[in-house]
Amino acid sequence: MVLVKYDEESDGFYASVSDKKAFLTIELSHRIGVDVSQDKHVVGVEILDASKVLSDLFGRVIPRARIKHVLCSISEKDEIYVKFELGKDRVSMAIPRLYKSPLLQVHC
Repeated sequence: MVLVKYDEESDGFYASVSDKKAFLTIELSHRIGVDVSQDKHVVGVEILDASKVLSDLFGRVIPRARIKHVLCSISEKDEIYVKFELGKDRVSMAIPRLYKSPLLQVHC
């Protein structure tokens, strides 16, 4: 089960999929980070400026007051899939498994 936290004041969105502690945060952009456990599984996904990022994903303006109603699910397959739902609208974002990169093996 995904636990979603949203802070309307800071516009920060966090979807947590595990009780495990984050060992490493991989910044995919200045707005999106993926927390990974020491055993290389996704712990959570953080989105800064969530109203902007989610508005871009949904293709329409999502006011901050509505972000708290966004449902989220995360699955790990060949890539990490983050799916968002707001009412009847559904969008998803695929994130490559960057933490399997040889460049990150030093840290993991």
